[in-house]
Amino acid sequence: MPVKAHTPISINITTSTILKVVGILLVCYLALLIKEILVVMFVALVLANAFDPLVDYLGRHKWPRALSISLIYVIVLGLVVLMFYFLVPIVIKEATDFATSLPYYVSKISAFLDRMRQTMGQYGLASSFQTNLDNLATTISGWTMQLITAVYGAVNGLFSVFLILVLSFYLVVEENAIKKIVWSITPARSQAYAINLVSRMQLQIGNWFRGQLLLCLAIFLLTLLGLSILGVKYPLLLALLAGVTEVVPYLGPFLGAVPAVLIALVQSPNLAIVVIVVYVIIQQLENNILVPQIMKRVADINPIVCIIVLMIGYRLAGAVGAAIAIPITTALSVALRDLLNYKEKKELAAT
Repeated sequence: MPVKAHTPISINITTSTILKVVGILLVCYLALLIKEILVVMFVALVLANAFDPLVDYLGRHKWPRALSISLIYVIVLGLVVLMFYFLVPIVIKEATDFATSLPYYVSKISAFLDRMRQTMGQYGLASSFQTNLDNLATTISGWTMQLITAVYGAVNGLFSVFLILVLSFYLVVEENAIKKIVWSITPARSQAYAINLVSRMQLQIGNWFRGQLLLCLAIFLLTLLGLSILGVKYPLLLALLAGVTEVVPYLGPFLGAVPAVLIALVQSPNLAIVVIVVYVIIQQLENNILVPQIMKRVADINPIVCIIVLMIGYRLAGAVGAAIAIPITTALSVALRDLLNYKEKKELAAT
C-alpha cells in the first residue's frame, strides 16, 4: 500500500506583521514605564465624563463651558469643605477613642477566641482552628501595612490630585478633545465608527462613576442610620468604612461589615447578631433595589472578571490601579460587545 506523502506546511510572516508585533510590544513597554501618568490621565477622563452631562445641561441654558465646570468645581469644593467641617472632627474623635480603647477590644476578642478554641478542642479541632486564626492574623497585619502605605501615598499624591483636576477641567472645556485625537489617528474608513465607540465608552464611564458615587452615599447613610439606632459605638467611622469599601465589588460589603460586627461583639453577642442582620438587610436592599435602579445604564460584568481585573490593576498600579480597573473594564466591554455582535451578524449572513 503506497504511503501518502505529507503536504508541507508553509507559514509566511511578512515584514509588515513583524513590525506590527514589535510596535505593539514597544507600546506595552512604554505604557508600563509611564503607568503613573496614564493613571492620572484616566482618572481625569473619568471625572470629566462624570461632569460632562451637567456641563451640557448648563450649556443648553447659554452657560459657557469654562464657567460651568468652574461652578461645579466650586460646589464640589464647598461640599468637601462642609464635610470636613462637620464630619471630620467627629470621625477624628471616634478614631481617637477607638485607638485608645483598642487594647480593651483586643483583650475581649482574644478571650472570646480562647473560649472558642477550648470548645473546638473538645472536638479535636483546636489545631485546625489555631492555624486558621494565625493565618487570619497574618492577613490582617498585611492589610494594616498596606493601609498605612496607601495613606502615605495619598498624602504624597496631592500633586497628582491637582493634575487630575486641571486635566479634567480642560477635557470638559475642550468638549471633543478625545474625539479629535481619535479622529486624527484613525483610518478614514473607520473614523465614524471610532468616534461612535469613544462616545459610548465615555458615556459608560460617566454612568459608572455617578452610579458608584450614589451607591457609596446610600450605603453610608443606611449604615449610619442602622448603627446609630442600635447604639453601636463609632457609627460614623464604621459607616464611612462601609461606604468606602462599597467601591470593591462583591467583597466590599463583607469588608465593611467585619469591623462593625467585632465592635458589636465586644458590647454584646446579641448586638453582634442584630448588626449582622442589619448588614444583610442593607445588602439585600442594595442588590434588589439600589443597584438595579442606580446602575441600570452600566454593563453588568461577571464577578470572576471583576476580581481578576481588580488583582491585575492592584498588581500594576497599587490601590489606584485597583480603583480604576472596573471603569476600564466597563469601557472595554462596550468594544467587546460590538465585536461579538459583529461576529454574530457575520455568521448569520454566512448561513
